[in-house]
Amino acid sequence: MNKQGEDLLKEYRNGIETLTEHLPEATKEYNHFTGSFFEDGELSKGTKHLMALAISVKDGDEASMAYHMDQCVEADCSDREILETMGVSAAYGGGSAMSQAVTTGLNILHEFRNR
Repeated sequence: MNKQGEDLLKEYRNGIETLTEHLPEATKEYNHFTGSFFEDGELSKGTKHLMALAISVKDGDEASMAYHMDQCVEADCSDREILETMGVSAAYGGGSAMSQAVTTGLNILHEFRNR
């Protein structure tokens, strides 16, 4: 089984740990700032992570794609919601976003659903 998503997620989390060791206050403030926007509010936590997934697909940011895909799965977003989100990203972002959605995005989704 392809471990692309898990590897990306692990690499991201290891990087955050390293940064935290060297810049603990800055990392704490960053995590507080960004984390506050992903809490349930008028938009659900899952919807917010779907939005971030769309942006990461459009930007081709594979680490963010893995992180937000993981969060979408944890928030019980359906496969249909995730696929539609990646489709919207591809519609907006054109060919590069489509290629990210149907390669990296689908691979990570399948990997995380089959944990």
